[in-house]
Amino acid sequence: MIKQILKTLVPRSWIERRNRRLAAGIDRQFKAKTPAEIFEAVYRRRIWGGSEAQDFYSGEGSNDPGVVGPYVEAVAEFLSSLPRPPRVVDLGCGDFNVGSQLRSYCSEYVACDIVQSLIERNRVKFSELDVDFRVLDIASDPLPNGDVVFIRQVLQHMSNAQIQALLPKLRPFRWAVITEHTSSDPGFVPNVDKPPGPGIRVPHGSGVVLGAPPFNLVARSEREICVVHCPIGTIRTLVYQLAD
Repeated sequence: MIKQILKTLVPRSWIERRNRRLAAGIDRQFKAKTPAEIFEAVYRRRIWGGSEAQDFYSGEGSNDPGVVGPYVEAVAEFLSSLPRPPRVVDLGCGDFNVGSQLRSYCSEYVACDIVQSLIERNRVKFSELDVDFRVLDIASDPLPNGDVVFIRQVLQHMSNAQIQALLPKLRPFRWAVITEHTSSDPGFVPNVDKPPGPGIRVPHGSGVVLGAPPFNLVARSEREICVVHCPIGTIRTLVYQLAD
């Protein structure tokens, strides 16, 4: 009750500045680390949450039914609309709670993440799903071939330079299903840069928008298939047609 009263008394601008400082401070902890070291530490220290009983936890965005349910429903409908079940490449598969619910709609499924211990765990936990789990740095390594690429709330943890290194490698895919968490302010400034790390751009009043500078992604078509409004920000899923 006291916290609720205090929230009404504290200016919103002060709260926003505080959130920006906290977000920047989290990413600064990892300034000298490689991407693999960063996200191995994120899981080990449970920066995205989870309990002692959970060996790996990719955050509420991958485990909250209110976020995951609408996404799975929308993407399953999209996959079912294709002429045949596609070969899917999942970049940044995380704890695979989401991917495991979409496996049955795909002919083949390649799931990639930069954390080797996480991939090893997924190979064991989801062995019955016939998934090809691979350790991959999506910014610097070649990507597997496929018809559809999933990138779900991954770009938000990358720097603009890393995103720019990744985008040309998406061209061979026919479809890209990309999900990002952005500010709810309709006038927000997209693509404010940040260092790689567990934080996202929403506390900075921003978010990744691939059609805006400096990325300027050009697709044959794009459409929004899922929107989830959160206490802070909005999670949107867009389907880009990249090739015929």
